[in-house]
Amino acid sequence: MIQSERRQTSILIRALKWTGIAVVGLVALTFGALFQQKAARHADASPLALAAAVSDDEVRVDEGAHLTFRPLKVPERMGVIVYPGAFVDIRGYAPTLKPLASAGYRVVVTPMPFELSILAVDRALEAMAANPDVTRWAILGHSIGGAAAGSFAHGHPDAVDGVIIWDSYPPSTSSLAQFPKPAWHIHRATPDGAAPAQFTAQRGTYPPGSTWVPIPGGIHMNFGSFSGGGYVEDWAASISQEEQHRLVIAATLRALAEIEDANKKGGL
Repeated sequence: MIQSERRQTSILIRALKWTGIAVVGLVALTFGALFQQKAARHADASPLALAAAVSDDEVRVDEGAHLTFRPLKVPERMGVIVYPGAFVDIRGYAPTLKPLASAGYRVVVTPMPFELSILAVDRALEAMAANPDVTRWAILGHSIGGAAAGSFAHGHPDAVDGVIIWDSYPPSTSSLAQFPKPAWHIHRATPDGAAPAQFTAQRGTYPPGSTWVPIPGGIHMNFGSFSGGGYVEDWAASISQEEQHRLVIAATLRALAEIEDANKKGGL
């Protein structure tokens, strides 16, 4: 009887040992794959972006736990948390985010583990905790960061006053169809203004009253300014990066103005 129990215990210990080894191996393989993807697909910030990611007389740029753009010449209106796309240097968004700060918004870009926003969907909470003087927030995300931003808004509808997604859509498991606040989608489009088919197919993940703004001739990576990277575009840009930036900035400022206005009307 005792020998049988000892034998069973020994078998159980060996099983647990090999299970542990298998789990460790799977984790190692997963992290190894992420490192490989990051190395193969990473996009650097362009020289234009690096030049924009420095302080000037209108905006103070802080690089620390977050990349933060603070207005210096105008009163702050609200905060904007930004979830970046996958495998990019977050400073690549400086040309399209710094003008938002010039207009009075504190813009906080959140670095992500392995440069993947889906691995830290709730990281906006850390940004909010690091900026306790800001009481109103919008969340903005690009690409996979847009999906993560949608997931955050779905899970924390009271934490943000509105959502802006650049060239992406919320996952069906975190649909914003019932989201009660402003939601904007600013997206690349064909020269005649048509959205990519995958966006049209996912329109139901946005609220019925959401605002969609096409960027005719724009491309995915030109929501920032990057060098290299592994993203494969659907088409070649038919407008310059400078023109796309101008259109994206203008649309984003309209979205932020609507978010502020909706909150005032709602007495929020």
